[in-house]
Amino acid sequence: MKRPQPAWPPVLVNLLIGIPAMVPLHSLWWLTQRSWFGHESVVGRSSTIIEVCGADCDRVGVATLTVTVVGMLVLLLVIVADVLVPLHRDRPLAPWLTTMSLVLVPYVLFQAVSSAL
Repeated sequence: MKRPQPAWPPVLVNLLIGIPAMVPLHSLWWLTQRSWFGHESVVGRSSTIIEVCGADCDRVGVATLTVTVVGMLVLLLVIVADVLVPLHRDRPLAPWLTTMSLVLVPYVLFQAVSSAL
């Protein structure tokens, strides 16, 4: 007879995955604020790089690279922790997949605290 598994390991694992997930999420937030939607259209303006994106041009590539590389690593970590490990240990996937949204909680808390300051 199988013992019932406690519900806290999926919660704890997904909250811990949320800590490194803060890096690509913050970079994505930065890109949306400063690069993608933060500037007016470049149509009708001269095409010098300083006039198009201002002083943030050199940071756009780093933020995009961070979102891509670290985001893929976090996605790989989520797939391994929430799908492959439970399948390998013959545990049900439902608790792991339902708590996967908790990965976003550390970043949401970080944004709430930083905007309150």
